[in-house]
Amino acid sequence: MSAVAPYLKAIASRRTVYALKPQLPSNVTLQDVQSVVEAIIKDTPTAFNSQINRAIILTGAEHKRVWDETVNSVQGDSGKKRPASVRDEAFGTIVFFTDDKTTEELQAKFPVYASIFPQFADHSSGAAQIQTWTALKQLDVGGHLQHYNGYIKAALPKSIPLEWQVHSQLVFGLPAVDELPQKSYIENPVKIFS
Repeated sequence: MSAVAPYLKAIASRRTVYALKPQLPSNVTLQDVQSVVEAIIKDTPTAFNSQINRAIILTGAEHKRVWDETVNSVQGDSGKKRPASVRDEAFGTIVFFTDDKTTEELQAKFPVYASIFPQFADHSSGAAQIQTWTALKQLDVGGHLQHYNGYIKAALPKSIPLEWQVHSQLVFGLPAVDELPQKSYIENPVKIFS
């Protein structure tokens, strides 16, 4: 069990951090973040080894532009608060996608599974998102996961393929708080049946 302790500790230490500064920790570069994302996208399991996960990283003016368009697209003032804070306080955003063209090819090739390939894509994307979030926490990068999918898709650079389906946005930066919030847990034992 001791061999997996660091991995389990990394999972347990990941937290949602909304209070961010628009910078990275002093010992972390944007290339470090890029390397983490690339490794996780490459090594996250996918159904039939379809390798459907995709990601981009938005920083600087492009990060601000995409989130500003999102703020302006959301109806009602209460819905604008979170995307406005992302635009103004975060260093960047990792946008996670799956490639629908690949999913459609799998559906045609394996029609018996056609109806569940989109669900397989969701599972794999979720795994990539959480693994990335956990890995960045190990670099002392804070973050939170958002789902402004339709708004973000409309605001993304036009070079992003149309068949890439947006799944989430991992907003990241330097935590603006010294102590991360404690997490409460429910009783949820895993039973063994044999």
